[in-house]
Amino acid sequence: MTDESRITDSKITNPMAVNITAKAAAQVKKHLSKADKGTLGIRLFIRDGKGCGGSEYAMEYVSSAPPSHDRVERDGAIIFIPIQDSLRFFKMEIDYGADEIGNEKFIFNNPNEKGKCGCGESVSF
Repeated sequence: MTDESRITDSKITNPMAVNITAKAAAQVKKHLSKADKGTLGIRLFIRDGKGCGGSEYAMEYVSSAPPSHDRVERDGAIIFIPIQDSLRFFKMEIDYGADEIGNEKFIFNNPNEKGKCGCGESVSF
């Protein structure tokens, strides 16, 4: 499967930016169904100055489309990404699965990372 065919699985206002797998989309929708009424989607951003890697991925609910954000959508799951983080998210895949000891979580397969800390929670760019 080429990058182009994977990317077309998601509806993206900024083509080639981010791909959401079907498993990740299902989990986003599951979380949104439990969120406060009026929640539109999830904002995914990079929080700098965190962890030994220097940055971490963070997610929060939003009730309206934030200004200066790209919208990524798949199967009704909506994720907003700040434009200022777009280059660090370029060609990233958002997946959902289990780690080595069975903890389920969102998995960010990001070719722009320069490294991860030992616990895998923080990254460097």
